[in-house]
Amino acid sequence: MTIRDIPRNAILATRNLLRSLRRKGPDCVVLPIHGAYPERTAQRDPLPFPFSWLPLFPTETTLEDMRATVEMIGNDRRVQNVVLRFDTLRAGPSTLHSLRRMVLDLRVQSKRTIAWLPSADTWDYYLASACDEIIFPPSARIAALGLRAEPIFLKDALASLGVKADLESIAEYKVSPDTFRRSTMSEPHREMLDALIASLFDEVIAAIAEGRGLAPARVRELIDAMPLAPAEAVETGLADAVLYQDELAAHLSSDETPAAMLAWQDAARRLRAPIKWTSRQRIGVVSLEGMIVPGRSRRVPSPVPLPFGEAQAGAETVAQALRQAETDDHIAAVIFHVETPGGSALASDLICREVRRLRERKPVVALMGGQATSGGYYVSALANRIVAHPTTLTGSIGIWGGKFIAAGLYEKLGVGRESVQRGAMAGLYSEMAPFDDGERARVRRDMGAGYARFKARVAEGRGMTEEQVEEIARGRVWTGAQAREIGLVDELGDFETALAAAKELAELNPEKEYPVVQITTPRRELLPTPFPTAATITTLLDALTGLARERVWALTPWMVRVRG
Repeated sequence: MTIRDIPRNAILATRNLLRSLRRKGPDCVVLPIHGAYPERTAQRDPLPFPFSWLPLFPTETTLEDMRATVEMIGNDRRVQNVVLRFDTLRAGPSTLHSLRRMVLDLRVQSKRTIAWLPSADTWDYYLASACDEIIFPPSARIAALGLRAEPIFLKDALASLGVKADLESIAEYKVSPDTFRRSTMSEPHREMLDALIASLFDEVIAAIAEGRGLAPARVRELIDAMPLAPAEAVETGLADAVLYQDELAAHLSSDETPAAMLAWQDAARRLRAPIKWTSRQRIGVVSLEGMIVPGRSRRVPSPVPLPFGEAQAGAETVAQALRQAETDDHIAAVIFHVETPGGSALASDLICREVRRLRERKPVVALMGGQATSGGYYVSALANRIVAHPTTLTGSIGIWGGKFIAAGLYEKLGVGRESVQRGAMAGLYSEMAPFDDGERARVRRDMGAGYARFKARVAEGRGMTEEQVEEIARGRVWTGAQAREIGLVDELGDFETALAAAKELAELNPEKEYPVVQITTPRRELLPTPFPTAATITTLLDALTGLARERVWALTPWMVRVRG
């Protein structure tokens, strides 16, 4: 308990008493389900005045917000029903796994949960199947069609422009450069992608079968029969009723009086807030989000074409946050949240080193989001424990690099180029000619050294020999469920699983509440102590310049979007 807990909890207790006396609690809370639900609120550098006052980056509901919402609803015995009103849901499979666990927690707390969906694809239905009831309006479209991935190949398109990709990779499953150097899918690529889709589909089938009380084989049959009309969904056991939203109150009433339904914004002012006694010891969270690049983290104001996303995770920024956690005596353990397709091999190694330093002083639990591949696994490998969702994409232990040959493009444009150089290798990465045999050998030697370093970090972190790592590496991507089976991941779960692991490793009371705080970059630069210790396009180009300068990358094969 801290001194600040006393006045805060006194105010909460008074407010809770007044809420109990003045207003009848809501019978039913309606929660809108929409958006992407990032794990935590994105950290952005403050804009200069007066732009800092403008709502340029509207806040989005996070999983952290949803956990607090579910806790408040679950702790108030007056709430009997919770309706999840589905809207435009953009969350990925791993985020939906977290939301699904929250719904199941509400059911454990004797809340009747109802999903109301105007339409449903595979992933929508995956989440809805955690509820006690699923209800569609008469005009709904139920299209849980299954899962499909469609990688693209640009070799021929680039050739038409006079550009050729001269890229090398280690090893056969490191198919990142295939997007640019091939016209069709290789057999290792197809094998890996097929295994990923199968693993994800198994997770979907198992969840739906459990939620709806159906045999897995029957669920597969129903998916193959999609799309279904709402009445057909009820008949087959995939839904419980066909109702418009205004008919829900009567449906949920226990007698002739319709249930009192309140939107979450109104219900939040009537529910009792949980009273908590905290501790001076805290659990810190360090977030790594987006492509891993040298330098500082950056966020650009709008999405840009694949494979580059909005966020850039800079090695220096992440390192500073990890050092801040290392030096803060109140931080008992750190949850390292990783959501990235990878990126710079150098930047990944520098972050990995900081994780190695931090774990000498306090436990580090790596929590993988939807994707923690290649460099994302690199930075996670030396954590004390690794937690992933069953649907997380991880692994991709491999290296690739090279250059694009634009001589044909210059010729088409009528652009002449000549060169003068000193140093036999000065033109190694020139875009005017492909590698000759000697240059290619040097490039592959450089990549081989990076691959060996990557495997050594994994071997150290996972307690494996490098030969054992090689068997499961070679650039292959795994789902979290697959990674757990082969030893790349310790536990399957979500943030609550990582939090329990952090408490355990730090030898904290598992039943006690500890503040969870976001670790941000300190204002003053922190230099490492001796080891071991007891938003504009310009911004985007700055971020990518350092990445392109290296020529060797630990980057996933794709920015994966599995459609359902």
